[in-house]
Amino acid sequence: MRAWVVDAGAVFGDDHLGVRMRPADLPDPQPGPGEVRVTVLACGVCRTDLHLAQGDLTPRRRGTVPGHEFVGRVDALGEGAERFSLGERVGIAWLRHTCGRCRWCRRGA
Repeated sequence: MRAWVVDAGAVFGDDHLGVRMRPADLPDPQPGPGEVRVTVLACGVCRTDLHLAQGDLTPRRRGTVPGHEFVGRVDALGEGAERFSLGERVGIAWLRHTCGRCRWCRRGA
């Protein structure tokens, strides 16, 4: 998979060197149990992504791929993934998963 990755940590003040991203060829991710893999069709860039790219925030790990709000099509299903079908268009928000038990989860929010 072709992606842009952030490799540098936070840089402040006079040492600020600008954008800390580079293009990279990464292995295609494989969906785990209950997960789907999505081919990205459109991706939003939020302020957090810009903070990472500009060195204002330290990435959690080297090689972080910014872009966590996107629309795409399901192209692979992990074991037990039944909610979505191959080829189905989906939107992905910043939240990876939820507890499934609180009042917001129970009402589908």
